[in-house]
Amino acid sequence: MSIESLPMLLAALLLGVACGAQSFLVVHRRLAFMGHGASHGMIAGVGLALYMHWPVFPIALVTALLFSLGVGMLPRRDDLSSDSAIGILLAAAVAFGLLLSSVHNHVHDDCGGGHLEEFLVGSLDQVLLGDVYFLCALALLVLMLLVSFWQQILLFLFDPEGARIAGLPVRLMHLGSLAILAVTIALAMKIAGVLLVGALIVMPSATAGLFSNRATSVVIWSILLGAVTSIIGAAVAVNFDLSPGPIIVLLLFGVFLGARLFGQRDN
Repeated sequence: MSIESLPMLLAALLLGVACGAQSFLVVHRRLAFMGHGASHGMIAGVGLALYMHWPVFPIALVTALLFSLGVGMLPRRDDLSSDSAIGILLAAAVAFGLLLSSVHNHVHDDCGGGHLEEFLVGSLDQVLLGDVYFLCALALLVLMLLVSFWQQILLFLFDPEGARIAGLPVRLMHLGSLAILAVTIALAMKIAGVLLVGALIVMPSATAGLFSNRATSVVIWSILLGAVTSIIGAAVAVNFDLSPGPIIVLLLFGVFLGARLFGQRDN
C-alpha cells in the first residue's frame, strides 16, 4: 500500500462515518427504498453527463437531489404513495440513463468521459483530493446535527405528530434529511457505485439494531460498523486492485448475518 492510496482510504472512512450516522434515520423513517431509488436515479444524471461530456459528479448530485425532493413532495401533492412515486421515478431515470449511455456508445468513438459501467460498482481510482474534503465536511455536518438536535430528531422519528404539535418544522426536517441523504449518495457513488450505495445507508443501522435497543447505542454501533467495514473494504480493494463497493457491502452483510445468527441484544 503506497502513500498515494491514503486519500482513498480516508475517503472510504469518512464515507462510512457519514453513511453510518444517517443509517439510523433511514431505517427508522423507512427510507431504505428511497435510498435505493435515489442512487439508481443517478443513472439518469450519469448517462446525461457522459452523453454531453459534462463532469459526472455535479450532474449526478443534481439528479439525486431532484429525485429525493421529488419523492418527498409528490405524495403530499398528488395523493400518491411514496413507494409508487419512487418506483415511477426510478424506472424513468434508469431508462433515461441507459438510453443516453447506449446512444453515447454508438455516436462517440472516443469514449470521452468514460462508460456508464464504470460508475455502477465504483472505483477508488476516481477518488480525488477534493472528494475527501467534501466527505469530511459532510461527515462533520451529519455528526454535528445528530449531537445538536438529538432529542428533536428522536421525536421527529418516533412521534412525528407529537413533533408537529411541539412546534418542530417536521416538513423542513423531512426534506432536509432527504437533501443530505441525496448529497451522501452522490458522494458515495465513486466509491461504492450506483448499484451498491443503498446498502451502505441501510445495513449499518439494521445490523446495529441487533446489538442494542437503545437509540444512542444503535447510532454509535452504526457509525463504527460503517467506518470499519469501509476502510477494510477499501484497503483490500487497493491491495488487490478490486472495486471497493462489493467488498464493503459483503463485509457489512457478513456482520449482519453473524449478528442475526449469534448476536445478543442489550437492554
